[in-house]
Amino acid sequence: MDKIKVLLADDDIALGNIITLALEEEGYEVHYQTSAAGLAAIVKEWQPDIIVLDVELGRSSGIDLAPQLKALAPETPLLFISSHVGAETVAQALETGAVTYLKKPFEMAELTAYLRRYAPGHRPKGIPLGPLYLDPQTHELMRDGMTLHKLSLSEFRLLRLLALHPNRTVTRREMENELWEGGIGNEQSLNNHILRLRRYLADESNVEIRTLPKEGYRLQIKG
Repeated sequence: MDKIKVLLADDDIALGNIITLALEEEGYEVHYQTSAAGLAAIVKEWQPDIIVLDVELGRSSGIDLAPQLKALAPETPLLFISSHVGAETVAQALETGAVTYLKKPFEMAELTAYLRRYAPGHRPKGIPLGPLYLDPQTHELMRDGMTLHKLSLSEFRLLRLLALHPNRTVTRREMENELWEGGIGNEQSLNNHILRLRRYLADESNVEIRTLPKEGYRLQIKG
């Protein structure tokens, strides 16, 4: 299988080099740009499988540039990364058609989870959780093609949320928004969901749902 082609544009050279090396070690082919200059030509000529774009590229705005890139490659997923965490900036970025907005600092496992999820033609069968994966069609938790557990819709949505943010704290509010319309849910029901998910993962030494008191939960993946 051909390598997944990632176009990375970030003016933080130190971080950009770290991301590039990490992705190349994971088997991706990366074209790294430090500015907006020439990005449109690269998209047209190189035809990346996915674009990872910083919101701030020197004096240029990745948000302003995104529509041009999407016009050149409408089927290519675009993912924003940025240290700007304001709700208005995030909303503007997503309105360009980006698939997600990853806030710096982030773990490489979180970035690669999104790459695996969105790169067209290269998606795995499911959403990775260390040695396991979630099948988004059947809502099954699997390992090596074998079904370990069949999850309910709410269990699947909750574990998917944690899996898409590995090694990062997911707040109770984020979980409630995922499970219940308007984010208004039952605290005990959420606790019961977490308890069941922990039972499903009990035999996995490298995958654990950790409680962060007064903060939320974290899907801890080792290795």
